[in-house]
Amino acid sequence: MDERARERIIGEIARVFASESEITADVALVYIFGSFLKSNQFNDIDIGILVAGERKPYDYFKYGMRIASVMEQSIAPRCEVDLRILNGAPVRFLYEVLQSGRIVFARDEDERSSFEADVLTQYLRKKE
Repeated sequence: MDERARERIIGEIARVFASESEITADVALVYIFGSFLKSNQFNDIDIGILVAGERKPYDYFKYGMRIASVMEQSIAPRCEVDLRILNGAPVRFLYEVLQSGRIVFARDEDERSSFEADVLTQYLRKKE
């Protein structure tokens, strides 16, 4: 996949979350990470979302499945989406998403800054 096609798909993903639809209304932040960003050969698009508010683990799972389904239908050409809920994820994983991934949607830049600062602080504390 060439860079232009990759950027078009990233734009499509960002538009879905910016559309203010009912399904994406609770999504605060969206990151793309993994092989889709690094390679012309990839199996899926790794997307991480931070969801506003607290939910039970199973509710996060169901919500993530709904979002992944919407994403797979919205991206052309169709690509499989591997969606991860970032709420409650291990700090090391969150750090890797921030370091190697790319933000594609932030409902609120202050919330983004706060989230990223919290992840970096927690990661550095664990390294001590």
